[in-house]
Amino acid sequence: MQVFERAGNNMVDHSERRQDERFNAPDDLSLQIVFSSENPGLLGKTIDSSAIDISASGIKILFPHTLKKDSVLDMWVTLKGQNKKFFLTGNVRWCTELEIEGTFQVGVVFRERTDTVTDFTEWRKLVKTFK
Repeated sequence: MQVFERAGNNMVDHSERRQDERFNAPDDLSLQIVFSSENPGLLGKTIDSSAIDISASGIKILFPHTLKKDSVLDMWVTLKGQNKKFFLTGNVRWCTELEIEGTFQVGVVFRERTDTVTDFTEWRKLVKTFK
């Protein structure tokens, strides 16, 4: 599956950067933003959203705000229907506004951290069960 972002009059293909297999998201999700390097207005907000697809290393979600590319997000991610919250850190790789005003599609790549404990390993294990 190819993912494109409009950059001026050109389309940018995001699919070649994928490291892990993507799966259709099984549930809606809730995001509680703990930290955002470039989006301080989101601090402490909980946002109910939908995941378009997920992988062991990232997520593509619908979001009600634009997010700056390369910004860092620390967040609690709860897949509805799961009994666990996941504390994850990610970098916004791209953010594209959709035709529905005020709705954005956002690609976030998750990563490990050395300065704090995250649930990245548990997230990876869960997503691999979606096969």
